[in-house]
Amino acid sequence: MKSTIYVVIMAAVAFTLGCGGSSTEAPAVVEEVVVEEAPAPEAVVEARNDLVYVCSCGPDCECGAVSKEPGTCDCGSELVQTHLLMVDGNAASICSCGGDCTCEINAEDPTKCGCGKPVKQISLEGKGLYYCNCGGSCKCNFVASEPGTCACGMDLVTS
Repeated sequence: MKSTIYVVIMAAVAFTLGCGGSSTEAPAVVEEVVVEEAPAPEAVVEARNDLVYVCSCGPDCECGAVSKEPGTCDCGSELVQTHLLMVDGNAASICSCGGDCTCEINAEDPTKCGCGKPVKQISLEGKGLYYCNCGGSCKCNFVASEPGTCACGMDLVTS
């Protein structure tokens, strides 16, 4: 009997106080806040102005193709990426070390690149490229597809 009284009392209290039934107050509006994260900074990729693509047809071929973009030369061979070391007049000194390399002409052996590969000479004459030709003590290795200025401040030339 005690339990029956206890249940009746609990029901009366719940009815009097309310147990989540209808209420006269509107529920509070919860506003969802979306926090936007700042975009991750993109890696800045600097344009390489010391890379040229040359014909890979070998020593017997004399097509002399030079470009700022990869492709195929007139003889059908693929152009390969090389590192421009220096320009003197229309002659450019290049190394076949490619785009990952930033070496220079070996100070002890000017016929070799700092990575040990042989330095080759190519002509930029008539290739439609713009290059820095500051001459003498300047060792600029800047070549572009369009007119502009070199890293040393001189205007790029073409032949």
